[in-house]
Amino acid sequence: MSSRSRLGSTRFARVLAGMTASLLAAAVGACGGGHVALPQLSTSTVGDTAGLVQRGEYVVRNVSVCGHCHAADPRDPDGPLSGGLAFSNWRLGTIRAANLTPDAGTGLGSWSEAEIVRAIRNGEDNDGDLLAPIMPYEWLSAMGDRDALAVAAYLKSLRPVVRPVRNRPNLVFGAAKLFMLHPARTEGGTPPPRAPTAEYGRYLSTVALCADCHTPRGGLQQAPDRDRLYAGDASPPSAFPANPSNLTPDPETGIGRWSEADFLRTLRTGVNPRGDSLHAFMPWREYRRMTDDDLRAIYRYLRTLPPIQNEVPKKAAAPRG
Repeated sequence: MSSRSRLGSTRFARVLAGMTASLLAAAVGACGGGHVALPQLSTSTVGDTAGLVQRGEYVVRNVSVCGHCHAADPRDPDGPLSGGLAFSNWRLGTIRAANLTPDAGTGLGSWSEAEIVRAIRNGEDNDGDLLAPIMPYEWLSAMGDRDALAVAAYLKSLRPVVRPVRNRPNLVFGAAKLFMLHPARTEGGTPPPRAPTAEYGRYLSTVALCADCHTPRGGLQQAPDRDRLYAGDASPPSAFPANPSNLTPDPETGIGRWSEADFLRTLRTGVNPRGDSLHAFMPWREYRRMTDDDLRAIYRYLRTLPPIQNEVPKKAAAPRG
């Protein structure tokens, strides 16, 4: 697998690091939980719909970078989102990234926009079944109503691609789904106004899944340590090709000495102020297409975080042999 196709697999490794404990905890705990009601969203409830599909394309391609998992060829995240990338482990079996094109038989053609929004934010498919937690709905639950509907509208506008995607879940995941509580959190709503502000940067960095990699995790369920958001991770799962860096404003181990111009230049060029190239699994090539104001917003939010001293060394190269 090429280095540019590893973002999906590293996200998968992050999930799997605590999957056993998560599934066992759910199985031992209370059952039920019920399904999440479909969101009452439509083009008539989100205000001005001008540019809705274009906004969805921006979020899908440049912010959440859905193509790193759902593209037909993970080496081309801007290609057709017809899925197929396999994630295999004894805890799940084999789960493949879904076909997100509007093909009626193999993709999202029979899904309503509301069902797509629920899948993004709550991890339930159009039948109300729980999606494998490879899908990062833990963070995407924050996606605002208009952005979520824009994503759905964009996906429905794509050229349909006939590509059957078959999952082969094993008994461990199948049994756990019988007991696992369905995610009930739906944040959504209206995000802060789009502007180069820390408030909007917090929203945008969450939807861009920055915290998913750059926040350390721990405990039996490998839950993100929300008291140490963006502090980096010196001990990520072994499948991570690099150690996610510390993005807090600590001057010694984070980005405290970076100027706003440094931050934008790093995201635009893939080279940080020290002259080090960003690892290829970091989707900076897609992030660099965000507007200057959006990148400024993210930087300004990161500057509001408490400085956390956490040295994150470069990951040693894997031995050859």
